[in-house]
Amino acid sequence: MIKYEELYNKVRERLSEKRFIHSEAVVKRAIEYAEIYNIDIETIKLVAIAHDIAKELTDEENDEYIKKYNIGLDEIEKINKSLIHAKIGAYLCKNEFGFTEDMFNAVKYHTTGRPDMSILEKIIYLADATEENRKYCSSNYVEIIKRDIDQGIIEISKWVINKLIENNVLIHLNSIKCYNYYNIKKSA
Repeated sequence: MIKYEELYNKVRERLSEKRFIHSEAVVKRAIEYAEIYNIDIETIKLVAIAHDIAKELTDEENDEYIKKYNIGLDEIEKINKSLIHAKIGAYLCKNEFGFTEDMFNAVKYHTTGRPDMSILEKIIYLADATEENRKYCSSNYVEIIKRDIDQGIIEISKWVINKLIENNVLIHLNSIKCYNYYNIKKSA
């Protein structure tokens, strides 16, 4: 598997300064959560720095990776193109950097979440949403996540779904399933 310093430089080459600063902030926040939930820091750093590696690809580059890795897109992803960077990034990281299946899933679901996520998936999903440069991110979300990661998923999922509705953007079914799953889990 690729070493962090090498991946850091590869990601830096592919992203704009603004997007790379976001990725660095996700690493910082993910480490905070990983220390609380006893997850390997090196794995967290690799996934966090790479989670948006495909975020700024051109439409042509997206099409090339979709064809190269035979990536299937669902109806929502075909319409809401901002979602496909997660899938492309996951395949790119697995095939070019040796990411494990869990790491692959953490990249793949970092935008939508999904039911029954691994702890790595949860941390990347939440760190992406709560990194310090996010305008909407209040310290309240971070404190909830530090106390109860599943409650954090509920709160962030709720915020994301409400924001998508407010902006009249299609909501991926994984986001709805994620929200429902963790609400049912908490009430069981």
